Amino acid sequence: MHPLGARRGWTSGWRGPALALASCWSLAGCATTAPTPEAQRVIPVNGVPGPLCQNLGTVIGESEARGRGTDASAEQLAAEATGDAMQRAGSRGATHIFLSPVTVREKDGAPSGATLTGVAFRCPPGA
Repeated sequence: MHPLGARRGWTSGWRGPALALASCWSLAGCATTAPTPEAQRVIPVNGVPGPLCQNLGTVIGESEARGRGTDASAEQLAAEATGDAMQRAGSRGATHIFLSPVTVREKDGAPSGATLTGVAFRCPPGA
């Protein structure tokens, strides 16, 4: 069994990947690149923000274990997919993102990739 107790189609809410991403960004040995200033300003939210926020559309975050052998963990792939979605949202000028659960794919019993979608929003200060 996988260390997370996960099987194919394992999903998690945004909190786990976002926390893993924050931890990953702070570790020198992490395989992801450092987040851009735009991605750092994007705040994950638990639901659709209020009416003052502009919907900037759907973003897709992806991560693949290709070329890393068996070194990629489900947590790392989920964090990288979350970071990718936040980067894409940030490049659209988003301030917030509502993330779907992460789906981690497996191949031959090992994590092979992760994908999630999110909706990017631009909210005025204080909204």
